[in-house]
Amino acid sequence: MKFSRALLVLLCVIASEAVAKSSTVSPTLSYWHHKLPTTPMPSALRELISPLSSSELLADMKADDGEESKVSVSVGKGGVNVGVGKGKPKPSPNPNPNPNPKPQPKPEAPVTRNPSPGKGGVGVNVGKGGVSVGKNPGKGTGVHVGDKSPFNYNYAASDDEILGDPSLSSMFLLENDLQSGSKVNLQFLERSSSPADSTVFFFPRSLADAIPFSSQKLSIALAKLNISQGSNKALSMKQTLEECEGPAIRGENKYCATSLESMIDYSTSTLGTNDVNVLATNVRKGQQYTISGFPFQSKAGSKSVACHKQSYAYAVYYCHETEHTTTSLVSLKGEDGSRGEGVAVCHTDTSGWNPQHLAFKVLNVKPGGAPVCHFIPNDHIVWLRAN
Repeated sequence: MKFSRALLVLLCVIASEAVAKSSTVSPTLSYWHHKLPTTPMPSALRELISPLSSSELLADMKADDGEESKVSVSVGKGGVNVGVGKGKPKPSPNPNPNPNPKPQPKPEAPVTRNPSPGKGGVGVNVGKGGVSVGKNPGKGTGVHVGDKSPFNYNYAASDDEILGDPSLSSMFLLENDLQSGSKVNLQFLERSSSPADSTVFFFPRSLADAIPFSSQKLSIALAKLNISQGSNKALSMKQTLEECEGPAIRGENKYCATSLESMIDYSTSTLGTNDVNVLATNVRKGQQYTISGFPFQSKAGSKSVACHKQSYAYAVYYCHETEHTTTSLVSLKGEDGSRGEGVAVCHTDTSGWNPQHLAFKVLNVKPGGAPVCHFIPNDHIVWLRAN
């Protein structure tokens, strides 16, 4: 039986983890503490670090895709043994079988214009019918207009996507509206309250690097992850790869991080220091909030790195450097009395954005004009120099 080189690399990664699993903590968590010893990890990131080994992550993912696939790793006196098994779960016996079953008509396959979200967390999609909320193949909070992220400043929003939908106006706001006492509608920030059921996890870097991350090699990645070509999850992965490989706007430095370790390296190298603040929104319920204060606010025009969660089979973040921003940690009080914190980013130079971007249409401003601000969803991250 012959194995491809790529499969052997993947199995070696799994085997090496199995040897050390019983005596070590997560390699991802260890890397954070090594590189950022004085920086607290936001809960939005901690929730994405799985206690499972690489083999268990893969097996769990494959089981979610509808097939029972097992990667077994055993460590004994004879060394490390790695076995890959695949099969479909056996059907449960019918306790009351019908001796004369009637033939059932074959259901028609649903027709979808845009890939509908697969199994996972809450997604917000804005199309011709307005805003739709559904479950996302990436199992995290996804905010999309059509099939594009509003945090990709290259994309153009059509009039059909925003016509007659007042909820879109809450996604962006002007800097003058970001004041104590102002009311903001943050319905789109809500995420699942059960991380264990609604979250895809980071792969350890060693495992993530063993799986191709490119449009040209998507079929190889799908095969390794046991994801069917043409499935909703595969289509979502394809869209994310196209966004990651697309051109950056003028003055933007972008990178798609396939592991938390790679996000740490990109963000710290971009900022030029390991002494960083890592901020995330912590709002558990989408509702109207009143701004009650600003515990933190960066210097105007300071450099930052924003990382936006993408829809993928495992946790992937679209990160980009921005130099003309002001970032604020905002204290919020909900209309139900609950309290939380939101991260608001104001862009002072939008001259490189697509003139048809959603922000310009809902705020009625032009590229390079008044600063454009937005709150980031719960599972998005902003990195700043601590000093």
